[in-house]
Amino acid sequence: MAPQGRESRVIIMGSTGAGKSEFANCASGSSDFLVGRSLASCTTEACTSKPFLVDGKIVTIIDTPGFDDTRRGDAEVLSSIAAYLSKLYEQGIKLTGIIYLYRITDVRMVGTAQRTFRVFRKLCGESTFGHVLIVTNMWEKERLEVGEAREQQLSAKYFKPALDGGARMMRHDGTRESALNILRRLLDNDTTSLSIQREIVDEHKQLIHTAAGEELTSALREQAQSYNDELRSLRTEMEAAMKAKDEETRREVQEELERKREELTRIKRDVERMTERFVSEKTRLETRIADMEAANRQHVGQLLDMQNLVSQALLQLMKSQNDAARPKEVEERQARILAEERLANVLASTKQRDELQAVQSEMNKRLCALQDEIAKMKSGKADEPHKTDPDATDTYTSRQAKDQETERTKDEERIARLAYFVHMIVGFVITKWTKGSTNPTIPKTC
Repeated sequence: MAPQGRESRVIIMGSTGAGKSEFANCASGSSDFLVGRSLASCTTEACTSKPFLVDGKIVTIIDTPGFDDTRRGDAEVLSSIAAYLSKLYEQGIKLTGIIYLYRITDVRMVGTAQRTFRVFRKLCGESTFGHVLIVTNMWEKERLEVGEAREQQLSAKYFKPALDGGARMMRHDGTRESALNILRRLLDNDTTSLSIQREIVDEHKQLIHTAAGEELTSALREQAQSYNDELRSLRTEMEAAMKAKDEETRREVQEELERKREELTRIKRDVERMTERFVSEKTRLETRIADMEAANRQHVGQLLDMQNLVSQALLQLMKSQNDAARPKEVEERQARILAEERLANVLASTKQRDELQAVQSEMNKRLCALQDEIAKMKSGKADEPHKTDPDATDTYTSRQAKDQETERTKDEERIARLAYFVHMIVGFVITKWTKGSTNPTIPKTC
C-alpha cells in the first residue's frame, strides 16, 4: 500500500486519439497537456503532469505518444516510450499503475488496434497485469446499450488475456470524479517495473530484442508482406489499364502504388533503425528528463510542505476544541456527582424511613401485647375465691370491686400515657432521621 507522502506515478498508454491527454488534464485538474480533437497526435513524446493530491496522496501522471499515429511509425513511438521508461528505471523511479485507454465509440477493433494492444501487453509483461487498468472512455458519445455490447465483446475476446492475468476494466464518463475514482483503484498498489524496463536496463537487451520489440517487428514484417502482395496486385491492375488505354484508372493505380511503396520503405526503415533511434532518443531525453525530475521534486516538496501545514492546522484545531470542551466536561462531571449524591441521600432516607416504620410497627405490636397481658392479670385477680363469712364477704367484695375499679382506671391511664409516650418518641425519631440527622436524640421525659 502506498504510504501518504510518497509520490505515485501512473502512466497512460493507448492509440492516438484515445483521449490520453484529455484524461490526464481531467484527473489533475490542470491543462498541462495539449489536447487534440482529431486522429492526429498532439503528444509527440512522454511528459509528466505537475504532482497533485488525491485523498492526501501525491500523484504524477505520465502521458505518452499514441501508437497508430498519422505522422509517426509505431517503431518510432515505441522507441520514444522505451527510452523514457528506461531512463526513469535507471533513476530508481517505479510505477504505481498503468492505464490503457480505449475509445468505446470504435465500431470494431481493427488490425492496428489489436497490434497496439499486443505490443502494450508485451511492454508491460504478465507479472505487471495486476497494476493495469483498461479504461474505456467517450461513453457520453455512444448509446449505452451499444457501448455495453462492445464492452462485453472486448472483455470476452480482445482484452481477455490481460484480464485473465489480473488486469481490471473500468469506464470513464468524462468527469473529474470518474478520473479520480480510476486513479484511486491504483494508488494502494506497491510500485512495479515494466517488462521492457527490466529487459533493457537489467538484462541489457536491445530494444528490437525485447518482447515488445519482437512483437512489433513481427507485426510490421507481416504488414510489409501484405504491402508487397498489394503492390503486385496494383502492378497487374496498372498494366491492364495501360493496355486498355484507361488513363484515369492508370493514374489512380499509379498513385496508390507509390503510396504503398513509400509505406513499405518506411516500415522497413523503422524496423532497421529501431535500435539506433532508441539510443538517440535516450541520449536526447537525458537532459530533458533531468530537468523534468528537478521540477517534479520541487512541486512534490511544495505539496509536502502544504500537507505539513494542513496537518499542523488540524492538530491545533483539535487542541483548541479539546481545550474548549474540557471546562464543559468538568461541569458535567460535577453535576453528575451532585446528582449521584442526591440520589444516594434519597435512597438512604427512604431506607431509614422504612426501617423506622418497621420499628414503630414492632413497638405497637409489643404495646398491644402488654395491654393484653395487663388485662389478663386483672381478670385473674378478680376471679380468686375468698373464704370468709357472708357479711364480711359482702363488705370485702364491695371494697375489692371499688379498689379494682380504681386500679383499672390507673392502669388505663398509665397505659395511655405509655402509648402516647411511645408514639411521640417514634414520631420524633422518624422526623429527625428523615431530615438527615444520623444520631437522633430522644428527649428526656418526667
